Amino acid sequence: MQHVHAPTQESLTFRANLARLISPLRRVRPRVPFFQLAAHRIPTLWSLYRGLLKESPSEEIKRRVKASFRRNQHLTGTDATKRNLEKGYKYLDAFKKANAGDKHQQAILQRYSRALAAKYERAYWNNLARQELAWQARLKNRPIMTGGFLRPTFANRPLPRLKPQPWHITAMIRNRRAARERRMVALGDIQEYFQDLTFEARLEAGAAELAGKVGVVEPVFASHLGEWMEPFKKQQAMIKETFVRDQRRRDEPYSKEMLDAIMAARREKIANKTRELERERRGEILRRTILRQRKGPPAHVLAMLTPEQRRIDKAVRNVSEVGYVAKLKRKLGFKLRNPNAWKAEIGAPADKGRLGRMVREVLDESERRVIEASKEQADTSRQHEA
Repeated sequence: MQHVHAPTQESLTFRANLARLISPLRRVRPRVPFFQLAAHRIPTLWSLYRGLLKESPSEEIKRRVKASFRRNQHLTGTDATKRNLEKGYKYLDAFKKANAGDKHQQAILQRYSRALAAKYERAYWNNLARQELAWQARLKNRPIMTGGFLRPTFANRPLPRLKPQPWHITAMIRNRRAARERRMVALGDIQEYFQDLTFEARLEAGAAELAGKVGVVEPVFASHLGEWMEPFKKQQAMIKETFVRDQRRRDEPYSKEMLDAIMAARREKIANKTRELERERRGEILRRTILRQRKGPPAHVLAMLTPEQRRIDKAVRNVSEVGYVAKLKRKLGFKLRNPNAWKAEIGAPADKGRLGRMVREVLDESERRVIEASKEQADTSRQHEA
């Protein structure tokens, strides 16, 4: 028989004593997170947070304290929470020393308050600028009526044409089209269910007729065909009702108020384009002017043009009607607004004498400067040779 070793009484006593001493040192994990324990919340909120707000030497620092607690209120890690709590108690001690008359701490907190005030001032103006830019962007991209009609369909009632079209109108039309497609598929499935139920009922009736002399076939569909079809009939009626609503939506006419608004927008568009054209005729460079200059001939025409013809085509798209551009336009047969504008380049007949004298003076002065430069260059060369 195998001998089993048993511990001595002294060993058992030592083990029991050791367990008694170590057991209180074991880490006890709470059943709830630490941030839900009253032992954490009460000191943090009532001692630290309220103390910081009460001892804050300025409104800027008080605002900073509130922002810090709002930013860190969702911390769940023990290490990060401990670091922030230690920092908070350190600030609380500094606030208390400053309120007690510590000149050094008062100077530090005053400088800190000035820095926070400058930061908040800068943030205020930056936020104001961002809001203004956002408002200008919304104003620039706001939907305007173009004077056109968004015709009624199964997916939308009669609406004015807007540019840019609001995203919620686009999403509404898209979702309604997709929903109508799904309903049409569901209606086709219901028709197939009706055919399947009718086929099953006929099959049971035929089987009962054939087995009449041998035995009895208990019907499942044939005797309760109406009850089997009732849920599908309700769903079919609901889908058909949606189609009726779609039809009414498509046939709905424009209201008088909407027609008046669309016609007013159309008149305003024509008047605006007329004013824009008049500004362009006066020589103002507009967006339409730049776009027209950047355009080119159609691709099949551009492929047949030579490099010289392409250069001429690009030049005549300029709005100018004088100089080289006017010469090319007259050569190509363009109709100019002021055919005699090119004469202003050579001057009026009464100014011929004065302009001629000015030209001669410029030429004489240029010739004199050339001669003087030549003499200076020659003297410099002789000095280097000597």
